[in-house]
Parts: sequence; C-alpha cells; structure tokens
Amino acid sequence: MRGIPSSFLLLFFVFIVLVELISYSGFRILIYQPSSNVRRWLHITYVLISMFATGLLVYSFSNPQVLRESRNYSFFYFVILLSFLNLIPKIVFAMMTLISWLFRWFSGKHSQLLILASSIFIALGIWVLIVYGNLLGRENLKVVQHDLYFGELPVQLDGFKIVQLSDIHLGSFNKNPKVIIETVRIINLIKPDLILFTGDLVNNFADEINGFEPCFRQLSAKYGKFGIQGNHDYGDYSNWPDSASKTKNLEKIRDGFANSGFQLLLNHWTKINIRDTSFALIGVENWGHPPFPQYAKLDQAMAGIPKNYFRILMTHDPAHWNSIVVPNTDIPLTLSGHTHGAQFSVKIAGIEFSPIYLNQKNWGGLYKEKNQWLYVNRGLGTIGYQGRIDMRPEISVLTLHPIKNH
Repeated sequence: MRGIPSSFLLLFFVFIVLVELISYSGFRILIYQPSSNVRRWLHITYVLISMFATGLLVYSFSNPQVLRESRNYSFFYFVILLSFLNLIPKIVFAMMTLISWLFRWFSGKHSQLLILASSIFIALGIWVLIVYGNLLGRENLKVVQHDLYFGELPVQLDGFKIVQLSDIHLGSFNKNPKVIIETVRIINLIKPDLILFTGDLVNNFADEINGFEPCFRQLSAKYGKFGIQGNHDYGDYSNWPDSASKTKNLEKIRDGFANSGFQLLLNHWTKINIRDTSFALIGVENWGHPPFPQYAKLDQAMAGIPKNYFRILMTHDPAHWNSIVVPNTDIPLTLSGHTHGAQFSVKIAGIEFSPIYLNQKNWGGLYKEKNQWLYVNRGLGTIGYQGRIDMRPEISVLTLHPIKNH
C-alpha cells in the first residue's frame, strides 16, 4: 500500500486543529446564554467528542498497519464515519464562524449570533445526510437506462441489451448479501443479453468473495457474463509478508470471478456470436494515471480482431479512455467504473455535480468524443466512507441500436 507523505499529514492535522479551534470559538459564542451548568456540560461534551475523534485519526495514521493488514473493515469504517460526522459539519460551521466575525464587525453581535444559529442548523443537516448515506443511501439501488446509437452496429444487434455492474467492493457489505440478492433479482427481471462487470470485486482480499458466489451464479444473461479486474482486485492496498502471498491472493480473486460465473478478460478479447453476426468484447487489466498501476495492454488485447467487427471495451478507470483509447483507436463503446461518483453529489438546476470532477473529468454517466462513447458506472459498493449521499448504487442498462433506426 502506498504511503502518505509526512508533509501532507502535517498539513492535514494542522487543518484539523484550525477547524476545531475556529468551530469551538463559534460554539462558545453561541452557547453564551444558557445557565453556567448547562454551558459547562456542553463545553465538556464538545471537547471530549473532538478529542476522541481527532485522537482516533492520529492513532490510525500512526499505526497504518492496523488498517492495511486487517481483514475486518469494521474499525476502518468506524474511523471514517466518525471523522466525517465530526469534521465535515465543523468545516462548514468554522467557515460560517469566520464570516460571522465580519458581520459582527459591521452589524453587531446580534447579526453574528443569527449567522451562527443558522449555521448550526446547516451543520446538523449535513450530519443527518452523512448518517442517512451510511444507513440507507448505500442500499438504495438505481437502474439507469440508455439507448445508444452507432452507425457501424450490425442490424442483428438492434435492441441488444447490456447490463453493466462495477465496483462492487464486497468487503463493504460485511458479509451481508442483502444488496447483492436484490441486485440479482432486478437484473434477472431486466433479462439482459450480456452482463459486463468493470472491476473492483473486492477491497483487498480474496476471502471477501466467500459466500457471495452462489448469489452471482444466479445472474442470468443470454450471451454470458464477463468481467475485468479493477485496481482493488490486485491486492496492491495491503501489506503482504512476501510476493508469493500476494500472488496467491490474486489467483484466488480470479478463481472467485470464475466461481461467480464471470469469464475474466485479461488483456484479451472474445467473440460474441449473435444470430448470424459477431462482435468483439475486449477486456484490459487496470490502467490509471499514477499512482494507480498501469497493467493494461490494449494493443495485445485487440490483436486479431477482424476489421469489420463491432467492438466493446471494458477498462476499469475512465482515465484510460481519454488518454489511450480515443487517441489510438476507433472503439465505438467503452465501459468503465472506478470513480463511484465520489459516493456524493449535489444537483444544481437539475445538473448533477460530484467533487470527483476536480480529479476525474469523466466521473459518471455518458460521454462522447467524435464517434466514440464512454459510459462510467457509479458503482454498487463503497470504499472508505461506507455510504452514499445522493449517489445511489447503480445498475446500468445500455441498449444498442443502429443509427439508421434513430
């Protein structure tokens, strides 16, 4: 697992201390009116919560092996959730506290108290959203459907229905198959021609798959189920005693794909026969901008594909599309995942925005460059924060049509 630079950690904790101090100063002003006993207990409660949450973060960063080597993610998810609940509302409250000082300077203390009181309700709303996302948002499945039109698509493929899944992260479900069972039920009702999984079956370890294989084997598609590996499916985010242990884990993950009924395409393509025509389904290993590994070998994966074949590419990280696929190929349709849509979005004037856009331009949904389409699935599971806020777990349904029928 990649280490975090000490300079970043120093800045991170300086930021946390500043947020805590500024928000605490606003809190002191806001509770000035209550009786001294009530005020005293509010102060104590506030400080103890802040100290516990910050201390837990310090412990986690000081003992990274506790998280890297653990196969039980409960502690990791607890640290993340508590940090979110403690810090994110306080960041907003700290910003409003700074603004309130300006208002006090120009308009008096009453204006400052009004701003602080309003910001408490905003912070409380954020706190509720984080709790909701953790308890319910990650189970609120969404089916997203798109009709896609291609000039080069054989007429025999008109209406061909692909279901895409991505970023299941089985470790995030704590061995609870509820969401997977519901996902299987929904997909089988859709009756897809093809099911494609675009990577990150696990968080780190092969044993996360145990118990879920029977659920996945119930997934039914007329022309099969295919998958690729994502960055988390290589065991790169854990400490291993030796390279043999990591290799064995990787082999077991690949066995898990097979036991779940998925055929892995590892820098390889396969022919899908439909009636009296065929198309090429291509799968590459993970490729991402550094520090993400670049295992994909697209030229190797495409070797031997007849020129007249329609092609569909599975590549986990959508950065691969902009950087390699579009400049070097004319593949009509690429399917990716990886981003999770940051597991958070806001809608402004009906336009969905996720902060992951600041790092990943193509973070969710459909994108087109000339005659090439990319679809980025928002993922089914979670990583880090074990929740989703207005970024529902997604089942994508893509139906193909020749452009002349549009």
